[in-house]
Amino acid sequence: MIKLSIKSKDFDFNSGLLKPKETLYPKFWKNNKLNSIVARKLMQIADDVIKSLDLEEHVEDVVITGSIASYNWHDLSDIDLHIMLDFDKIDDNFDLVKRMLDQTRINWNKKHNILIDGKEVELYFQHYTEPHEANGIWSLEIGRWLANPVRLDPEIDIITTEKKAEAIARQIEHLFDLFEKDNFKEAYEYADKIKVKIARMRQMGLSDQGIFSPENLAFKMLRNAGYLEKLSALKIEAYDRMMSISLKTKSIDENKTWRNYLDQGDN
Repeated sequence: MIKLSIKSKDFDFNSGLLKPKETLYPKFWKNNKLNSIVARKLMQIADDVIKSLDLEEHVEDVVITGSIASYNWHDLSDIDLHIMLDFDKIDDNFDLVKRMLDQTRINWNKKHNILIDGKEVELYFQHYTEPHEANGIWSLEIGRWLANPVRLDPEIDIITTEKKAEAIARQIEHLFDLFEKDNFKEAYEYADKIKVKIARMRQMGLSDQGIFSPENLAFKMLRNAGYLEKLSALKIEAYDRMMSISLKTKSIDENKTWRNYLDQGDN
């Protein structure tokens, strides 16, 4: 079973996971500009993805954001690489395009483990007009800040954050129980429900209180502890088990009956 206790001490708020730094990540940023080597490599990655999907004419921008583009970077920070697209130009069915790109993103991130100075590149596709709550957005296309990072000393509601993260962890625990009891269809449907709930929780927190909302911090705690990866893996496994079948082997007498029938047919 997964452990349920998610406490602030596990992530050491006071020693730097969420405490703002005095400077941007120094190996990436100098004089408030992105290291040219890092910029070229990230654009190369984005270009390869864009060309593989034949999306060149739909790209509006390529940006990096998240903690690595703010004063809140830490040892667990990854590089949030966002390919900004006009979903409406790809197809009239906006929701279908979003679902397709979401699955493409998941598959790409599962398949690849690209590290730049030990920071993993995490790919995202985003509709170019979609609001993006972030303290720092850097455009790789034009080489400048679209949203300048600001150093903030936020008041973090640790108690509420822990409660929200703990509640999701307990739901994932129940999900494992369903899986172990071979309730694969129920486990798959419940996993999907939990994933939707987590996404809505995080979006609500971002739109209401920003990146330091309890909802967003709970999401980060669960992600950094590996819970979200386990949830995604279990959903896939539950689906595979649900769709698999096992044909029973015929008994000896049944085999004899079929063999006799075939022998008669030859006569």
